[in-house]
Amino acid sequence: MVRRAVAVVLASVMFAEAAGVAWLNWFLAMMVEGQRMSLDGLDPDVVARSSRIGAVLFALFFVACGVLVLVSAVRGRAPGRFGTGLLVTVAVVHGLLGAAALALVGVEAFAVLAAVLVLVLLFLSTPGRPRDEGPGSGDDTGAGVPPAPPAGTAPATTG
Repeated sequence: MVRRAVAVVLASVMFAEAAGVAWLNWFLAMMVEGQRMSLDGLDPDVVARSSRIGAVLFALFFVACGVLVLVSAVRGRAPGRFGTGLLVTVAVVHGLLGAAALALVGVEAFAVLAAVLVLVLLFLSTPGRPRDEGPGSGDDTGAGVPPAPPAGTAPATTG
C-alpha cells in the first residue's frame, strides 16, 4: 500500500519536473536568442538550439521515469533491471543537482531536490512483487518438501 502511494506521488513529481525543466531550458534558449549572448565565442544559435534539445531530452527522461513508476505501481511489481537503472540514474542526478543547488541557489532548492531523492529511494527500497514470479517462487506451497527422485529410479534404502 505504501509503495503505491509513494509511486503516485513520485510519478506526479516526475511529470512536474519534466515540465519545469523543459520550461527552464526553453526560457534560457529564448534569453540567449534575445540577447544574442555568446559563450566564449560560441554561436548563440548553437547555444539556443542545444538548450532546446536539452529541454526535450530531460523532459523525456523525467516522463519516462514517471511512466515507469506508474506502471510498476499498477502492476504491483518491482521494476526490472533497466527500470531500476533508470531510477538509480535519476536518484544520482537529484543528488548531484541537490549538492550544486545547495552551493549556488540555497537551502530551499536543496530541500526540494533532497525530497525528490528521498521519494526515489523510498520507492526503490520498498518491497514489491519480483518481476519473474513463477509458480512456487513467491508462495510457500512446496516449502520443506524434498524434490522427487527422477523417473525410473528406486528410492534408496538404508539398512
